[in-house]
Amino acid sequence: MNRLRTIGAAILNRHGFFSIDQIMRAAKVSRRYCRDVLALFCQERLISLIKKGRKEHIPGRPPIYAMIYRVIDRKRLTVRIAPRRCENTVQDRMWFVIWNKFKNTGSFNLHDLSVLAGAKKGTARWYLKALRQAGYINPTRNAGPGVEWRLTGRFGPNRPYIKYSRKAEQKRCQTRPLLNRKRAV
Repeated sequence: MNRLRTIGAAILNRHGFFSIDQIMRAAKVSRRYCRDVLALFCQERLISLIKKGRKEHIPGRPPIYAMIYRVIDRKRLTVRIAPRRCENTVQDRMWFVIWNKFKNTGSFNLHDLSVLAGAKKGTARWYLKALRQAGYINPTRNAGPGVEWRLTGRFGPNRPYIKYSRKAEQKRCQTRPLLNRKRAV
């Protein structure tokens, strides 16, 4: 989740009035970034600035103001921070190929994805792996070149949004033992 959504979620969790300091602590972002996002939300008329009271002055720093805000329209703020679907991305094209091939022939392979969707083989492999881990597809046989894939259920033409973390894969790769390391006797 990006920082704009994090700040928006922190605002929605507050009831009534809130200050910039409360949002900074809840969202764990810098004051400057929080101030900029709150100014953007004010321009979009999602929140409004109620009061700008002066805080104590710290020697050597510019004065900091305690700004008090309130939410004007919670529904519009919720819509504003919600993730947006992009159309005609590589994943959309790959899902469309998967859905059509399964509907017509019952199975598909990596070559179909890379040629028909116009995706690189590495991207198509990553997408197949993510779909398999999410439980959307299963292989028809164990492994090897030319393995065929099938959908596990009836899905529509809109692609599923899967949460596949590359960080988890990197952690798994780092914890594998080294094969070239000599064993201590």
